[in-house]
Amino acid sequence: MTDAALETALAKGAARERISHGEALALARALTPDGVHRLGEAALVNRRARFGDRATYVFNLQINPSNICEGTCRFCRYSARKGDEHAYVLDEEEILGRIAQFEPAEVHIVGGMNRVWDFRRSLELVREIRRRHPEIWIKAYTAVEMDWFARCDGIGVGGVLSQFREAGLNAMPGGGAELFSGRMRAEYCPDKLDPAGWFDVHKKAHGLGLSTNATMLYGLGETPDERVEHLLALRDAQDETGGFVCFVPLAYQPGKHGAWEDGPPPIENLAVIALARLVLDNFPHIKAYWPMVGLETAAAALSWGADDLDGPLGEERIAHAAGARTPRAVTRLRMHETIRLGGFCPVERTGDFRTDT
Repeated sequence: MTDAALETALAKGAARERISHGEALALARALTPDGVHRLGEAALVNRRARFGDRATYVFNLQINPSNICEGTCRFCRYSARKGDEHAYVLDEEEILGRIAQFEPAEVHIVGGMNRVWDFRRSLELVREIRRRHPEIWIKAYTAVEMDWFARCDGIGVGGVLSQFREAGLNAMPGGGAELFSGRMRAEYCPDKLDPAGWFDVHKKAHGLGLSTNATMLYGLGETPDERVEHLLALRDAQDETGGFVCFVPLAYQPGKHGAWEDGPPPIENLAVIALARLVLDNFPHIKAYWPMVGLETAAAALSWGADDLDGPLGEERIAHAAGARTPRAVTRLRMHETIRLGGFCPVERTGDFRTDT
């Protein structure tokens, strides 16, 4: 990429204009210290034009009904096989009891591909949460899980999604996207729902009025070009449906048995946030997921394009099973302190990003 392409990309990104494929590559390849910080400067201008000095968070509760999963993803440090010493299964009353205890604005449910918490049982859980908590925002089950439910029950994904929506589901998380790169998927998750399938589930959800998030797992040795291809695929899908609400970059957590001793360094986490803010011009929100990058980096990410932090968050298990050294949950006070540390004004939101101000 030429210096001219980078200059054009930075100017257009800061102005919230659509950047081309080549310009996105120029941004992703700007790996010098000066280039990375200029990327952040452009993302901050873009972010301030959208949100000013406000940064939002939601009081949510993350629930993982079980860690039993039949998947074979090489990067996962959380899943277990049935009978493993660290395998667990929560029952309905445990889950409902936690929701009653914390009284969150949003509940976020992600499990795995297993036959313990199958489609019918999961559907009834959503129905019961809605019955007991009419106002709560229910964000539950990834595209991978929805596809699993459909295949195990012998019904189409559209039918699964329709029944969840009728039961009270509001939205879906964005997990399971991983990296759309064929090279990376062949190495790390060859048997997982492929990108076409992932997009199909999300587009069907959007057609039913369910909003969804989108993610990208990074730090596995992918190239800058592979990151760009992932982001542009999301941008194209958003042009088609408009149903994605938030993009959540997920920093790989290597754990004790990973190929790397640590996950991506803070400057790389910030650069990914900035790149997403400039490329995903049609995504309303970019989240800094502090359980994976840490509270300090998440605070800094607000100046690199992020406008939302996850939390206060209870019962986070997946990142911590991989060795994340971040807190498992934070209070409202700690969240306010974190956002103010980043130089922004904290605003509590609902699950659908509504605020009182």
